[in-house]
Amino acid sequence: MNTLIEVSNVTKLFPNSIRPFAAKKADCFAAVEDVSFSLDRGETLGLVGESGSGKTTIANLLLKLLEPDGGKIIFDGEDITHLKGYRRLYPLRRNIQAVFQNSGSSLDPCMTLGNIITEPLKNYHLPAKGQAEKYLDLVGLPPDWVSRKPHQLSGGQRQRVSIARAMILNPSFLILDEATSNLDVITSAQIIDLLRHLHEEHGTAILFISHDISAVDKLCKKKAVMKDGRIVETLSNLNFDEAQHPYTQRLITSKLSVSL
Repeated sequence: MNTLIEVSNVTKLFPNSIRPFAAKKADCFAAVEDVSFSLDRGETLGLVGESGSGKTTIANLLLKLLEPDGGKIIFDGEDITHLKGYRRLYPLRRNIQAVFQNSGSSLDPCMTLGNIITEPLKNYHLPAKGQAEKYLDLVGLPPDWVSRKPHQLSGGQRQRVSIARAMILNPSFLILDEATSNLDVITSAQIIDLLRHLHEEHGTAILFISHDISAVDKLCKKKAVMKDGRIVETLSNLNFDEAQHPYTQRLITSKLSVSL
């Protein structure tokens, strides 16, 4: 079976702010509504859309940080839609890893880079000796930085450490949620090149979430466009000629206007 992730008609509801404990659907709004997509092993999918379109909610549903209110999520042939509890989630976590937007808040400031990177190995009782140096080198950082701490690094360097930590378990699926949005243009391009290299070398399936059309286009073979909690269209190229939905066309036009 080549399909790694299959998301079918998934919906996630949140209570309206004026009634935070509302139980009825009528008192809720759909952050994600009837979303379906699939991702093959080793495939790259870009999820693009404006802020509030539901991209991060999709990531949290796949990471089992949220539970859907409807639909089904299949990972590697297993229905994980309502998977709960440490014992049941423990093996899943090893195969699904994430890199988040703010590397500064996702790295423990009290830990050395060596301990940060190898912590997942220790959580799964795997040998860690020499692995921090290996993965620092893999993401283009000096291996002898193992004793440094996050505050001694730039934003781009911290994000490389986050990627090293996510890759060290050799996951089959990597989720990157706005992983380049806080970086300058040159550093963002370097991170995209790094991700392309890691994808080619390790064959990791990637869900790359971003509002940056250019970054998505460079990294991902397949692109899904989200608006108001729905995927409005899926494309192989984010260009005006291929786009059919007016929202996708507006996104592309806006990007071109900013570039000019």
